[in-house]
Amino acid sequence: MVAESPLHAGLAKITLEAAGLTVQLRQMELWAVAVEVLYSEGAAPSVWVPESQAQQARELLREHQEKLHSQALDSDSDWFCRHCEERNGSNFESCWQCGEPAPNPAPQPG
Repeated sequence: MVAESPLHAGLAKITLEAAGLTVQLRQMELWAVAVEVLYSEGAAPSVWVPESQAQQARELLREHQEKLHSQALDSDSDWFCRHCEERNGSNFESCWQCGEPAPNPAPQPG
């Protein structure tokens, strides 16, 4: 899995290790250089698991993402971005981190 940032890679690693999977992070040291020059696929942080655990890892990460989104719906109107998983306040119509539109934007007073 290619991660969007070292933070996302680290969170994925913690989630998968908590389920007993064997996890290895790669390309973490290239992040700072890649961000300064140009984000390239070869420099993106990545999370690796043995092939025999790949499907389980995908399912665990999908469930984790769904849990984050459902928690956002249960909170006081804050929401988590579908794209980068950043928490946003209820007054944001799009993610402050990446610009992804809110899942259910509030109607604007007219």
